[in-house]
Amino acid sequence: MVNRRVSGFTLIEVLIAGVILFSITTTMTLVYRGALLASEKAEKSILLTRYVSFIRQKVSDDFRQSSAPSLRRNTGKFGSIEYEWLATLTHVGQPSVIVLEDSGRSEDLKYYLWSIELTLRNGSQVRDYEFTEISW
Repeated sequence: MVNRRVSGFTLIEVLIAGVILFSITTTMTLVYRGALLASEKAEKSILLTRYVSFIRQKVSDDFRQSSAPSLRRNTGKFGSIEYEWLATLTHVGQPSVIVLEDSGRSEDLKYYLWSIELTLRNGSQVRDYEFTEISW
């Protein structure tokens, strides 16, 4: 009798290698997809955040030009970003005596502290901010 030596892989070995390859491919696809979605979300967030300081300065200028006594609001557009702000009077006070002496103003000077809510919209993305302003 002649001994034949068969070389190669058995069916079980090929199936196990296929399952391992499929598992690695599936895992890497899910990781890549998650990273891509996170990157797109961060890019949209950065678009709004990038212009916050410019829009805040514009809102401050608009706020100072408005003359409504206790409630002020306005809307606008900055590039592709739409914004809306609402200012609510939170406190009325009188500055300290030291400030009055330095400014040379009379005792009836008052300051107004405002809470401003700023809403930015870019398509379906909406972001809210809040800051304070002071006026005399």
